[in-house]
Amino acid sequence: MAEPTRQDFPLRRRAKAAAALSLALAAGALALAPATAQAETTGDHCVFDVVTEELTCADSPEAALAANAEGLQADTVLLRMYGDTNYGTSTGTHTLTVPGAHTCSAAYSPVEFTITRMGTFTNKASSVRTYNSCDVKLFDNDSATGTSSTWIDNLANLDTAAGGWANRASSYQVS
Repeated sequence: MAEPTRQDFPLRRRAKAAAALSLALAAGALALAPATAQAETTGDHCVFDVVTEELTCADSPEAALAANAEGLQADTVLLRMYGDTNYGTSTGTHTLTVPGAHTCSAAYSPVEFTITRMGTFTNKASSVRTYNSCDVKLFDNDSATGTSSTWIDNLANLDTAAGGWANRASSYQVS
């Protein structure tokens, strides 16, 4: 093995310095990065993703859907609750999505999805639309407990549902 010459040392020192700098920068970047990604939760229009269990909010239903979308796989909307009767959006929306294609089964049992939290949309739904053969059952309390509605397909005024469900739901099930 050849004896290192004096000219080799500066190159080795520069390589070691560059490696140390890269390592320090990577460690600094990791220290500055948040521990977990946080979805945006400000805005009157929110999307709940059943896979990530994250609520993403924005200033319009379309912007909330776009902020929630990941990668190339399109999300399927299963339901949208509206803060106003007749599917009005001026006081906000709550949308449930799943990644990829999904059609709900015809049976109500077993329940396909239980949403235990509605974020800032708790007790604000005044109308609801469901998609892809889904129906929704609303609950008074978190975690799908308490008094529940009947299964609802589309309803422009939740106050007309048996028991009056406008501005009352805290959680829901989808099937």
